[in-house]
Amino acid sequence: FCRWISCHNAGILRSDRNMVERLFADGIIKVLVCTATLAWGVNLPAHSVIIKGTQVYNAKKGSFVELGVLDVMQIFGRAGRPQFDTSGEGIIITTHDKLNHYLHLMHNALPIESQFLPALTDHLNAEVVLGTVSNTAEAVAWLTYTYCYVRMLRNPMHYGVPYHELQADPRLHNRCRELIESSVKELAKAKMLRFNFETTNMNTTDTGIVASHFYVKYASLELYNELVHPAMTEADCFEVVARSSEFENVQARDDENQELVKLLTSCCPIKIKTQSIEGEGIVIDQIAKVNILLQSYISKADVDGFALVADMNHVVQSAGRIFRALFELCVKKGFVTLANKLLTLNKVVTQRVWPHQHALRQFGHVVPADWCYRLEQKNLHVDRLWEMDHKEISALIRQNNSGLMIQKFA
Repeated sequence: FCRWISCHNAGILRSDRNMVERLFADGIIKVLVCTATLAWGVNLPAHSVIIKGTQVYNAKKGSFVELGVLDVMQIFGRAGRPQFDTSGEGIIITTHDKLNHYLHLMHNALPIESQFLPALTDHLNAEVVLGTVSNTAEAVAWLTYTYCYVRMLRNPMHYGVPYHELQADPRLHNRCRELIESSVKELAKAKMLRFNFETTNMNTTDTGIVASHFYVKYASLELYNELVHPAMTEADCFEVVARSSEFENVQARDDENQELVKLLTSCCPIKIKTQSIEGEGIVIDQIAKVNILLQSYISKADVDGFALVADMNHVVQSAGRIFRALFELCVKKGFVTLANKLLTLNKVVTQRVWPHQHALRQFGHVVPADWCYRLEQKNLHVDRLWEMDHKEISALIRQNNSGLMIQKFA
């Protein structure tokens, strides 16, 4: 603050972020170094905005991508707000080979194309579960109400529609029917709906309902139908989750292999299948990487490297609901023992506490880790703590007044 410079990102405390925003808005802080999130979501006008570097890491794609023109325009929109300033400056710093690209984007209006077709199958399943679509004709009519259909009519070549097809069918009804029929076949293959080829009626199944409720992709459901069986172990459950199509864009990089091996040996209590190559040691593939990051998150391990942290966040966002979806599937199929195991693993991911650890570890921000360690050494589970006096607990922990706090959270 002494030089009127500060920083702002999601890693600092909310109270500190609010203070920085207030001081910058009042003009006390002159230069604010921040992530793009501030420019997107917080209304803080400035005279000059500088974008230093145009490559951002996309966890879904598993690689660095160029900043989009909409993001650039949104960030530059903070400079020179009419009600706050009479002029503004926007500066973008990028590599020389991308200079013409951003100049072209800034000076030419580009249409926004639809990204709906790759997710058409999952959205169709959701509509069938809701009951808004019950046959092929209704599904085609539903598709014509989407923005994707509008762009297909305006820019057919972008969506793979040849010119002669557009001439023969100006409204593209045949193309829409082909898209719907292809999606229906995929859903039927994944056992997510029942399709009557004579009447073209669609009826949802328990699998389709679970996929819709927990936003699980149909490709993952195909995998679960093949791999899930009543005799699965905890290691099998983690491997099935790691194989889900939600994580197909997570990439295994050579420069991360050493750190992943370290996490594998220190933070992963459940066995993970890896490859050993003579002369290179353990090589981590994509499935093993997802598994390691998930177990490391549960173990509260410290992960170095921006890309690994982003990949871990991406994995954790989906892992909990995938475990819950698998639990629901097993309940529907009558796999009682496996369902109980999956429900436990779902709670493990949510609370970040392994089954062999003490339940009070989920209150790690209040209950010190060494207290939990001593409780684990004495084999004092929560039900036993209920029966004990707080003085007994304090004596076992060897910390005055610790018994009162432990009884409060137990």
